[in-house]
Amino acid sequence: MKNTIDSLAQALNLLQIIAENPNTGLSELARLSQLNKSRAYRMLCTLEEHNYVVQQTDFSYRLGHELLVLGQLAKSHSHWLTIAEAVIDPLVNEFNENLQIRIRENLEIVQVWRRVSSQPLQVRSEIGNRRLLGAGAAGKILLAFAPTPIQLEFLSTKTPTQVAILKEHITQIKHQGFYVSKGELTEGVCAIALPLYDMKKECIACLSLSAPINRMPEERIQQILQRLQEVSNECFIRLGGLNP
Repeated sequence: MKNTIDSLAQALNLLQIIAENPNTGLSELARLSQLNKSRAYRMLCTLEEHNYVVQQTDFSYRLGHELLVLGQLAKSHSHWLTIAEAVIDPLVNEFNENLQIRIRENLEIVQVWRRVSSQPLQVRSEIGNRRLLGAGAAGKILLAFAPTPIQLEFLSTKTPTQVAILKEHITQIKHQGFYVSKGELTEGVCAIALPLYDMKKECIACLSLSAPINRMPEERIQQILQRLQEVSNECFIRLGGLNP
């Protein structure tokens, strides 16, 4: 028997849906959450009472300020993320391209931090966004440095051809320490990704930069990659690792 509470799971799922679909009304939220309208409404009222959601004047819902408070508290508890943010932030002005940090949760990857380019043409990316492990440059980095049981579980869902390709990527990433994708996950997008390590030299997250391919000639890719490697090493040192 699972040690979970179904109603709590449903409420958390409802919060996730609102996060991904802000300014959505009751009927659509009930449909997306696969709840009847009465149950969805009671849950929304409860969440609103505790400031986790807000009902707006047009009767649609958005996330409430209590989640901002919890988010800041969670960030303060993530010592490594605070350190990484301080080290990585200068790259925003240096390259003016989107930067992201993603972590692995089971067989998914989740974006937990981002900085956005000021350029009109940019790659859309949201905190909280989830993807399957192995998807895109960040997904492949986090797959390559995942524990062996996680890798085996993930690969067990793939065809023999897919397994062969993914194993080749894993070997390549382990050897070179980074991954560059061009149009792999989203057409017209280039992404450069590499691991962030804790003091034990274990991968705790993935740092990536993404931009339209037309702004990423090979010379610029190499320039960005070098800087990403430098800040990754700086994060490692500040977290207590020894300078190689």
